[in-house]
Amino acid sequence: CPDGQSECPDGMTCCKLSSGQWGCCPLPKAVCCSDGVHCCPNGYTCDVEAGSCTKGDKTTIPLSTKIQALKRIIKANIVVCPDGESECPDGSTCCKLSSGQWGCCPLPQAVCCSDGEHCCPNGYTCDVAEGTCTKGDKTEIPVSKTI
Repeated sequence: CPDGQSECPDGMTCCKLSSGQWGCCPLPKAVCCSDGVHCCPNGYTCDVEAGSCTKGDKTTIPLSTKIQALKRIIKANIVVCPDGESECPDGSTCCKLSSGQWGCCPLPQAVCCSDGEHCCPNGYTCDVAEGTCTKGDKTEIPVSKTI
């Protein structure tokens, strides 16, 4: 909806309610009536006094009633995994688990280990057999668990 905080399901139209909040007309591209309660299909005119929607001089149908709009859930600070459905918190990395599902490594831009269970910081190499992350030939740190 125009307020950026409310939304209507697909196939419905955002209309202002008499309360000043946003509501949903259960019709696509609907005409919002001035009473803040009703709406009409696209191409019709609201006749609030008669309680109907009019098209031209002949076609008349009953007004539709709006419903309260849903509060929009803003998904901020998330990382969307390659499957397009799974998500991880900001600052983490999506890693494929041994089950084939996606898990979250608690490190940003991490290296996912081949065992599908662990991950290492960016710039490190997984040594699954040793359970460590290696950088160059010297630095070793324990692997992190992907959850």
